[in-house]
Amino acid sequence: MRRREFLTRGAVALGSVAAAPVVGVRGAQAAAGRMFGVGRGQLGLVGCDHVGVTVPDINQAIEWFEDVMGAVAPLTFGPFPAGAFVASVVDVAETASIDQITMLRIGHSANIELFKYTAPDGQRHDMPKNSDWSGHHIAFYVTDIGAAVEYMVEKGVRKMPAGPFTLTAGPAAGQTIQYFQTPWGGYIEFISYPDGMAYEVPSVKPLWSPKLNGMDSVLTSVPGLLGIDHIGITVPNIDVAAAWLEQNLGFINPLTFGPFSDPTGTFMTDLVDVNPRAVVQQIRMLRGGNGPNVELFQYTSPDQDQTFRKNSDWGAHHITFYVRHIDKGVEYLQTKTGTKLFGPVTLTDGPAAGQSINYFENPFGTDIELISYPHGMAYQSSAPVPLWDPRDNHP
Repeated sequence: MRRREFLTRGAVALGSVAAAPVVGVRGAQAAAGRMFGVGRGQLGLVGCDHVGVTVPDINQAIEWFEDVMGAVAPLTFGPFPAGAFVASVVDVAETASIDQITMLRIGHSANIELFKYTAPDGQRHDMPKNSDWSGHHIAFYVTDIGAAVEYMVEKGVRKMPAGPFTLTAGPAAGQTIQYFQTPWGGYIEFISYPDGMAYEVPSVKPLWSPKLNGMDSVLTSVPGLLGIDHIGITVPNIDVAAAWLEQNLGFINPLTFGPFSDPTGTFMTDLVDVNPRAVVQQIRMLRGGNGPNVELFQYTSPDQDQTFRKNSDWGAHHITFYVRHIDKGVEYLQTKTGTKLFGPVTLTDGPAAGQSINYFENPFGTDIELISYPHGMAYQSSAPVPLWDPRDNHP
């Protein structure tokens, strides 16, 4: 099923559940407490491997992550020319080509994968707001958010005016956050919760945290940065998105909170750079295996863009999970969803040789990719510092 038909059917499904009652925090916590494993079963899911983002200027993005964040970029591969193969693997037009893929490591957690596309038959060049259906951000855990924010300001990074902001009530109490905007219009977040969050009670299986990999700050220039804590995405219907992750990937949902709004002031603009009348109706944090979590947002906003982006558009993104056996994982997920693209595809040449991948579509517009490289990848034989391997994450 191609993207247009799939999303049309998904919109019907969204409408059918729009009136469904929202699962309360207590209910979500109780459900999480009944879980005896995280990300286990036939899928063999280990945890988040990387988040992929299509950027306007890949060299600019690489240099910014290296110069400001202290990233290393040990793996660059491509190009992949336009044609039926690329179109079938990542669901883009047959005239779209992948010019370059570069993978970055920052700290000891999941990696960041940057894409440069050429799409002569149409490529969106505007970047999504956090309140748009294609909105997303990457959140890094920092041990001292004051020092980390001061560092970013000194580097000239655009800081959202409201922050650092600490939640003092509700199940997410204990976390402090700060949003920043990159030079190309993307968003990153710093988060810190040194004493945990209020939802963490003995009956709840908690979210994963990069703190579990140790408190040393490595492969970064940001003071106290440990690695990616979560990937935030804005979805059309949070119930549908959470259910898809839970039912198909074995995620759990231990933390639900919100809403957030400011009926008269500029708090929402100052905090997350959205329309001042935007409302975060609900936020859910979900865990799948050992690795960065997925944070789902449901927004209303007067200027909300309710469209999804192709992988070749600027601001397009996907989330990739490592599975132990790609063939078994793909077969299992396909029996659950029926929405896989062409694959599994195994790279046999070049620096990324050894990885096998397969993309899957879903009702919330952020493709999910499965990846496996049980014997590593070719670049590792000469790279001084390898990418982070999710198999090294601690539970």
